Amino acid sequence: MFVIFKCFHRFSILVLFSAASIGCMGSEESLRANQDQLVGAWTLVSWESQAMDGTVTQPYGPNPMGQIVYSGSGRMSAQLMHPNTSLTEVTDRFFAYYGSYTVDEGSSVVIHHVEGALLPTWVGTERPRSFTFDGRDRVILNTMPDAQRTNGAVSTLVWQRVSGN
Repeated sequence: MFVIFKCFHRFSILVLFSAASIGCMGSEESLRANQDQLVGAWTLVSWESQAMDGTVTQPYGPNPMGQIVYSGSGRMSAQLMHPNTSLTEVTDRFFAYYGSYTVDEGSSVVIHHVEGALLPTWVGTERPRSFTFDGRDRVILNTMPDAQRTNGAVSTLVWQRVSGN
């Protein structure tokens, strides 16, 4: 009877370990799928910013222009602009930055590690954005409150995958 229990005990441990491994692999694969789904070029559909007092604005108007690119090797770049920007308005109506990125899969946050930016105070900083997918070809990024750029406002940027990606 001890031999049967010992064999059953080993079998139970093996089954539990196998089930746990399969469960972990599934979640890792789905989490990695989220990161892989970010890779590509995205065009800006909308940008709304909500101030701490609840006021909602569209920083670059109702039809902003922009592109964000995430490479498979962990690099990113973003350019955003008001569609009617003259050269004299560039500093107020255009913004760009680049660097590397990492994804915190567990909390669905992409972190932009800024290496260069139009705004010098961004260089060397981390810019976390929570992300959610709306289908395969749309991603919504939400910024964290940023006192340096937006006086604590939180922005929601909707991006559409560029076709052919």
